Amino acid sequence: MSPEVTIRLLGLGDEALVEAAAQLFDHKPLPEQTRAFLASDREFMWLALKEGLPVGFVSATSILHPDKPPHLFVNELATHQDHWRRGIATRLMRVVEQFGRENDLWPIWVAAEGDDAQAISFYRSLGDMEERGATVFEWE
Repeated sequence: MSPEVTIRLLGLGDEALVEAAAQLFDHKPLPEQTRAFLASDREFMWLALKEGLPVGFVSATSILHPDKPPHLFVNELATHQDHWRRGIATRLMRVVEQFGRENDLWPIWVAAEGDDAQAISFYRSLGDMEERGATVFEWE
């Protein structure tokens, strides 16, 4: 990967960067949701920037539960198609891993849909994650 890709943890005031990354999301970011997300102390987003332009992101949520220590759930990981296979997604996930360890947000988990062969292959390639069988149900 070229050295000009930097990764930045976003916070309140970075709404314009999220808007600039709109092509990376499933849907157009909503201004009120973006502000609330960036203001939260339990929501995290790292943006990969190349020459100041967003080329990837990962978002995670700190999960609290009475019988477990706080941990992280990776909500979404995306890299612009023009930048696939350049190590950006791996770097983003390693940043999440480091953040989780440094902030006692452990373990970290992520779910991939059963028919998303690309995501499953990517997470397997990280090598140090344990794969568990799971079935996910969703109300729509």
